[in-house]
Amino acid sequence: MKKKILLTSIVIVMILSITCMIFTGCKFKEDQLKDFTPPTMEIGKEMPTWDNIVPINKDMSAYEMLQVGIENFYNADYAVIEYNGGVNMKVAGMPVNQVVQSTKIRQGKGDASGNNANKALYFADNKSHSSLARLYEKYIIDENRFERKVAAGKSSISYAGPKKDGKNGRLGKWTVSKWTEPKYYDSLATLAKENSNNPTILWMYDLQESFIIDQIAPIYDEESKTYRFALKFDPVKSTAEYIKVMQVQLESNAGMSVKQLEFLQLILEFVMWENGTIRSINVNEAYKMKLAGIIDSQVKLKATQLFSYDENEAEYKIADHIAQY
Repeated sequence: MKKKILLTSIVIVMILSITCMIFTGCKFKEDQLKDFTPPTMEIGKEMPTWDNIVPINKDMSAYEMLQVGIENFYNADYAVIEYNGGVNMKVAGMPVNQVVQSTKIRQGKGDASGNNANKALYFADNKSHSSLARLYEKYIIDENRFERKVAAGKSSISYAGPKKDGKNGRLGKWTVSKWTEPKYYDSLATLAKENSNNPTILWMYDLQESFIIDQIAPIYDEESKTYRFALKFDPVKSTAEYIKVMQVQLESNAGMSVKQLEFLQLILEFVMWENGTIRSINVNEAYKMKLAGIIDSQVKLKATQLFSYDENEAEYKIADHIAQY
């Protein structure tokens, strides 16, 4: 098997987290690996099936399982990733809460190189909302269409969270009053370069086996038919390219310069079905930077992604999202 995996993000909006705290003048406290409770699966609740899925087994290492999971993800004829999280932080002593959500849907086999060699159809969106920053962007990509549009201005985006009575849906309700005209690109490479984002690839970590500094070996759960494991990677070596994208995205979303950006931690927690498909991934990152060139900050973030491979998954039919584009 290959000793290197590139996981590239659908959403490289770098304030994507379930919890994110900024500390000033504090010494970073590294998190230690520990067993974890798999997230509740709101989508992808049943083990997927299709021809030629590469299975995993109890004799595999965590890294070997990861390689299989990525291979199966790209070989699936339909794939959905749902991201749902938020940011909780303090800026100049003031609390700021930010909702962050994203969707990625692929119809057709994927391509780990990021060139869409298999000519799949993609829909992706990135959404975030706080008192300081708001973003809503959508992408449509296929072999001949490379398109993006964004909400025009902070005031045009509003968000209402889920309610106990079930209103606004499971993830809340987003409203956009004004969109820009769609922007068309001559190639996927041009779209990816100009937006510092290639929605056709999973994430952009460089996860070489030699970069692993700690791990939790696979644990099998008979009831759910899943394996879970965790990998802790060298935070500098595994983010050498990823950090370049973060720089652009952080400056774009923060509206101020970001200097001396450096990763301090990267922990990934995986849950995989026993047939070798990825069920969910938790991400635990930490990094430091200077905001506006002067404000020393350390950031801890956690994120969860849920996976489905069902073309009939409720709310994730690609044709519906493209029709509403």
